[in-house]
Amino acid sequence: MKHRVFPLLFLLTLLLCVSVQAQNAPSVLSAELTAESAAPAAASPADDSPFSRTRAYESAFDDVPEASWYAGAVASAYEYGLMEGRGERSFAPEDSITVAELLTLSARLRSTYEHGDAAVDFARGADTANWFDPYLSYLSERGLLTITLAHYDTPATRAQMASIFAASLPEEWYDDRNAQLVTDAYISRDFITDVDDYTPYQTQILWMYKQGLLIGMDASGSFAPYHSVTRAEIATLLTRLVEPDTRLTPDWTVLPYHSAVGTSFAGLAEAPAQVDSAPSFENADAIDALVRQMIVSGQNTVTLSYPRTLTGADATALARAFTQCVKTYCEQMYNSVSCKAYSSGRAYLTFSSTACSDAQLRLYRERTMERAAAIHDMLWESGALSYEMSEYEIARTYFIWLCENCRYDNDALAETSLSHTAYSALVNGVAVCDGYTGAYNLLLKLEGIDCYALFNASHIWTVAYLDGIEYHIDTTWGDQFGRVDMSCFGMTAEQSRAKHAW
Repeated sequence: MKHRVFPLLFLLTLLLCVSVQAQNAPSVLSAELTAESAAPAAASPADDSPFSRTRAYESAFDDVPEASWYAGAVASAYEYGLMEGRGERSFAPEDSITVAELLTLSARLRSTYEHGDAAVDFARGADTANWFDPYLSYLSERGLLTITLAHYDTPATRAQMASIFAASLPEEWYDDRNAQLVTDAYISRDFITDVDDYTPYQTQILWMYKQGLLIGMDASGSFAPYHSVTRAEIATLLTRLVEPDTRLTPDWTVLPYHSAVGTSFAGLAEAPAQVDSAPSFENADAIDALVRQMIVSGQNTVTLSYPRTLTGADATALARAFTQCVKTYCEQMYNSVSCKAYSSGRAYLTFSSTACSDAQLRLYRERTMERAAAIHDMLWESGALSYEMSEYEIARTYFIWLCENCRYDNDALAETSLSHTAYSALVNGVAVCDGYTGAYNLLLKLEGIDCYALFNASHIWTVAYLDGIEYHIDTTWGDQFGRVDMSCFGMTAEQSRAKHAW
């Protein structure tokens, strides 16, 4: 769970030094406007606004159809003196816009805001290497130059656009109208899902949503940070920057939690960067990568290929090594691996459960995930879980819930009992240690908590990383016949070893 503008006389002939066609990028702002059935009509700024319309549009451009989604924005940007055409009667709405052009717009915007007109001299200096250098100098002197590149004449991405415009005008020009909604929506991970902690200019992107400058390209508010941006889109943003009354509020319903409905078992594992199709039998990391690849692909088989003849002993060793590995992912409900090895060097491993057939296991896995998602959503909806809680507190809540809603099956001694599965723990409410642990690990992984199962010859329990710290958690022993033993939650390795050596 993770959390965190413009107008005046503007001779765009300066901005037209580079003309690059948009690279088939979807018209994101077009999608925004189309989705807004009640988009606010263009409105003049308040009397005390530094921005004013200086001329009439009067269908200045032949390539801007009156029925197009951007016609009103182009007219507005033109009337404010912000944008000119690319030719006497051409606006080129689908052309991409460069970083230098956006920075020039940013400088002109700030100059207009501060002085009411183009008071700052942006004339092209005879001693400057690039036409846009005066604009960069202006922004740099004011601490507003947010992008430093080797090539400013490249098409700007939407992420770069956010960074540039977020710095153009001072904070008092905005009202943070969508701040709480966007914060809650983003934290829920149901909205703006293509922006994360690794996205360039993440904070500035989210800021644009908070100010109502955009609402995204689809129902979930996707931003498309790496797409290029067109002149039509920029005209739209300019209008919203200048006229607060035209800014938007997303029509989003944000749940107090991120629903787990629809999660798959394949989504519980992290895909490996690479795999070795002929791992050493003792290479636990290589075997783990292959098991994770199998889980992510939604399969229950692994194929290996060695440059030598494989024997029966090799098949036994491979089956043992992969069984040891897959049991650490006991939420997947595989606890047995068979291996067929051939003189050609090929080996085929099949993962299954000793408690049921493969066909039954597929059905049990489906029902287990449905039940786990329902438990997850129920705890969030009831307020038992909340975004204010730490991972430790979330894990403790699930620990108590499982101990109170599952009982130990003293009759399930045979490996053929369903009580060895997370299905039995969550659906039937009875289990033994691998059922408890599988169910608990499944619930933790629905929260994005990193965990695995650790076991010895007779017992299995959870190792989880909560808020960056390793803890051992034993839900089986935590369930003391109607009483929850909290000493079995959040153990250090030493405390855990004292209970069950491994």
